[in-house]
Amino acid sequence: MLGKCYWKMFRKVDDEWDEKAKAKRPTVDEIIHAFVNAIKTVPKPKDNRQDPILEPHYKLASIVHKLVIMKAMEPQAGADLLQQQPYAVRKGEHVVVSDQEEWEPFILEILRHLRSADKPHWQHRMIARVASIIYDENTPEYVAAMAARHEFRESIFTKTMHIQVWKPDAERPGRHCVYMERYVRYITKIFIVIADKPNMEALVKRVRKKATEFHRFNQVWTECCSAYLKLIRRIASINANMDEVFKSISHEEFDAFSDRLTAWIADPRMAHPALDALRETVELKKLNANAMKPTPIDDLINDAWATLYMQVGKTIPGPDPSSLHSTQMDGSGETPAAAAVRSIGPMSLNNLVMDMNGTQIPVPVTFAGSEPSRPRKIGISRREVLRRAELAVNRVPDLPRAIAPASARPRVSEQPSPIMVLGSNAEPSQRSTSANTSTPRIEIPSRPAETQTAEQEQREQEKKEDEESERGSLHDSADDESDLSDVPDMDDVDSSMIFPNLVGREGEGQSSSANGGENEAEEGGGEEASSPTNKE
Repeated sequence: MLGKCYWKMFRKVDDEWDEKAKAKRPTVDEIIHAFVNAIKTVPKPKDNRQDPILEPHYKLASIVHKLVIMKAMEPQAGADLLQQQPYAVRKGEHVVVSDQEEWEPFILEILRHLRSADKPHWQHRMIARVASIIYDENTPEYVAAMAARHEFRESIFTKTMHIQVWKPDAERPGRHCVYMERYVRYITKIFIVIADKPNMEALVKRVRKKATEFHRFNQVWTECCSAYLKLIRRIASINANMDEVFKSISHEEFDAFSDRLTAWIADPRMAHPALDALRETVELKKLNANAMKPTPIDDLINDAWATLYMQVGKTIPGPDPSSLHSTQMDGSGETPAAAAVRSIGPMSLNNLVMDMNGTQIPVPVTFAGSEPSRPRKIGISRREVLRRAELAVNRVPDLPRAIAPASARPRVSEQPSPIMVLGSNAEPSQRSTSANTSTPRIEIPSRPAETQTAEQEQREQEKKEDEESERGSLHDSADDESDLSDVPDMDDVDSSMIFPNLVGREGEGQSSSANGGENEAEEGGGEEASSPTNKE
């Protein structure tokens, strides 16, 4: 801890405004002496099963490397000092290092030797130091970036970009989050140099899930998303600022080509670099969930859709949008002549609206298209482009419907029911028979297929014959027969049958009524007999 404090004072004293603080700047010998004393006083492992404490050994090598890079210490002096330590390379023999170019291989050998002594691979700082020595951010090179990525992928970042940064017991609280931030931002720059989009995509998903494990997460997430968007744009060859494509296009043309693009994207066999870029960008927008400002993501979605519009949408066969929408006007597409015919008909508004006295009230009628249509502005807004692009990517393709087997379908009679054709003149027994005949039945096959097929054919044949016989009888009875019978002659009907509850008088009442009936009958007969003579 004393050596770390000396080193901070040595590096930051130039930023102090107080001259007394600058005068108390630690020397290089004081810094080196503090770390050497820490190595001497560090507890030694009691047996081979106990892991050694490598922190002071690594810190001394790191400070010596920084001093040599700053030219505050000669490379040969740094090599002689490190060769005197317990974990010296080549068994502590003398090594000649004359300049900076020879110093880099030597210090990498020292760090790798310390890593070999770290059996549980807890010392992640050694790996990061080796990667930082191999790859210089100020002079990015592809080969150096690939070597640095190889160093990181050995233990810190797995194949699925899972971050493994161990947290020792003696580490200061919160220091683990600082290392997580530092390593992610460093490897993000490496991925940009080597154009490693698959690993960058996996890293973005990992970082989003572990938001609480990063110091200054907003900055880390912004850098990761920006790097991922750069890789998507570079690999798909999508130009920036393609808003000019949609500024001179009408809405009809945009809708027509967008519909074609949507149908084209729905086909899983179609492939295009801009289509892959569009899908990945829309997926990133969902993952972002407003964690950062979505403007860069929306820019790439707009540019990707514009690229597809120009490179794919124009080549998809279809009718010309200008010919389809040349005669279309705002509102209804009905011609004025057809509207006039419709307004004069019996169900027109003028014939239906009247006052209380029955006088027709004239109603002004406005024909569709009688007024000049208002042309829509040329140009498509950014919001409309984003809506169509996201809708095309998020659209779920229609799945084919499963066709049920023929044996499981209900059999419905194809012939209409006689009751539906002739009304209710049929007998009740015929109604029940026809109703039962027209009721659909679902048969569950429980017998062999051949037997079941023969029985079904026989039933269908019998059913057709019954329906034809019933239909013929119903048609015949409809003309000749009727439920209503003729009115009987009143002379043939007994009066007691007409009024059964009427009680007659006894004796004279009954004889007088009988005589009266006979006299009336005789008088009626005489009138009937005399009527021909009178006519003559």
